[in-house]
Formats: sequence, C-alpha cells, structure tokens
Amino acid sequence: MIWLTWRQFRFPAAVVGAAAALLALLLLVVGAPAAGQQAVELLMADKTRVNAYTFVTIAMLLLPAVIGMFWGAPLVARELEAGTHRLVWNQSVTRTRWLLTKVLLIGGAAMAATVALGLVLTWWTHVIDDALIAGADGQGIAGQPRMSPVLYASRGIVPAGYAAFAFTLGVLLGTVLRRTVPAMAITAAVFAAVQLTVPPLIRAHLSPVTETMTVTGENLGGFLLDGPPEAGGVVKEVRVQSAQPGAWMIANETVDKDGNAVGEYPSWLASCVQPDPERMAPLADPACFKRFADLGYRQRVVYQPAGRYWTLQAVETIGFVLVSGALLGLTFFWVRRRVA
Repeated sequence: MIWLTWRQFRFPAAVVGAAAALLALLLLVVGAPAAGQQAVELLMADKTRVNAYTFVTIAMLLLPAVIGMFWGAPLVARELEAGTHRLVWNQSVTRTRWLLTKVLLIGGAAMAATVALGLVLTWWTHVIDDALIAGADGQGIAGQPRMSPVLYASRGIVPAGYAAFAFTLGVLLGTVLRRTVPAMAITAAVFAAVQLTVPPLIRAHLSPVTETMTVTGENLGGFLLDGPPEAGGVVKEVRVQSAQPGAWMIANETVDKDGNAVGEYPSWLASCVQPDPERMAPLADPACFKRFADLGYRQRVVYQPAGRYWTLQAVETIGFVLVSGALLGLTFFWVRRRVA
C-alpha cells in the first residue's frame, strides 16, 4: 500500500515539495534582515527583500489551500471515480488500512512541507518582529506585526493546523462527493471562508485585553475627517496608538462619559491638530485634548498583546487538529459504511 500510494502521488508531492524548497531557498539567498532597532527601516529600503518577504508570505497563506485541493480532494475521489478502490479491496486490503495508509503518508508529507517552510519564514522574520515589538515603525508589510491577521497564519506552528484542516476537509469532500473537481472547488471555498472568519470570530475573542485611555497628542493615531478642517470638515473617527507595540488592535473606538460609543464628535475637535510649518509631523494642541477629556470622552481599545503570540498559535493549532480529527473520523465512517 505504501508503494502504491507513493506512485499515485509522487508527482503532486514532488511539485509541492520543490516549490516549498525553492521558496525557502529564496529567503536564504536574499538573506535575513540585519538585527536591531533599524531592521524595519533597512528592510523597507531593500526592495529585493521586501518582494521576497511578500511573495513567500502569500505562498504560505495559499499553501494549505493548495494541499487541500490537490492532495486532499483527489486522495479518495480519484479512486472512486476510476473504480480502482475495488481492486485494492479485493486483494485482502481492508478499507481502514487502505485509507489510513493514504492519509498518514500524504498527510504527513503535507504537514512536513508546511512546517518546514513556516519555520524558515519565522526564522527569517524574527528580527523584524523583534524590532516592531520594541516600537519600530514601518510601512506596508514591513510595518505589520506578526499578530496581525495578514501575517499570523503564515508563520509559527499554526500553518500546520491550517494544512491539516484543509487536507482532511478535501479528503472528506472527495469521499462524499466522489468527484474530484467539485471536491477541489468546495474545499477551496470552505477553506477561504475559514481563513477569513477565524480571526474576527474566534481569535479576537480569546481573552483579549480591553483598556480605556485618555486621548492625547502623544497617543493619537489619527483623525478620520469628512473634509479639510478649514472647509468645515468634522471628525468622523478617532484612533489612538496601542500602548503595546506589536499588538493586534481589534477595536479602537471613542466612548462618552457613560461608556457608549460616540456617533458624533464635537465640531471643534478637528482643530486639535494643526500643521506645523517647522516639522513634517502635525502639531497637537494639549489644551484642546484636555477639553475633549474634560467632557468625558475616552478611547476604548481592545487588542491581543504581542506576548500572547505563541499561546494563541498553540490554541489555534490544537483546535484545527481536533477539527481535522473529526473530519477524518467522518471520512473513515463514510468509507466503511457508504462506499461500495
């Protein structure tokens, strides 16, 4: 069974393995950014490294979906379509052994490729993450902390959980539908939906930190205005900077003295920040912000601190492994009871 399974999947395994190796080699060739507080600034100045970083990150986000579509969905569906499963079962190979061999060999290879590339990317970016946690500022992908939803699923150990989920989802759909192409399409759609919904619906609610703070010129992140202040523009949204650099900001809203979210801001708030002709940065008026605070306005922020990164990674990975186990159990049940 091992030899037969390998012969059936050696081409897709070789393609994905070669792609993962080339991506890892790309990071090794361009080299990791220099360590230190200037790591983010140096990275932004190096387009080659930024492009490599962006490309590998996108590839890591797509890799579990590719595994689910091209490894998981055809694993059983292709055999059922061709009818070759009956030939194996008639040679004293039980259904359980037939499926278990396929899942362990192909699924194990998928996990190995995902973990290896994820750890290479984690190693390559650790100096950037350290600089951002220490308070460095950056633009684009270089300024995104590893806790942000954009990057979180591309590093650490959680890509293995996503890959396990995508793979077992594909296997189950292929077994139930008995058709490879529809199983591939539905696997991609379901996995994309999970990737988009897990951060706001699950990860954001895993014991986040909630703080209420006074808005000042020092912690002001910015105003959202409906037009220039000199033309009568008013503030529509206020944002403050996180007290903990590298955190994932989940909510950033202004509340009144009763703790209710503010729908309309004072018309004079836009004048609290004025252009400074001597500096590139705007000039904040402390008295104006004090007036805002005296009226009872505060900023309520909800965030996941940077220090919880590995804890959240472990919790999410375990969750996906458990879901994958349930999907696999359903697949074994279906093969033993429903597949003829």
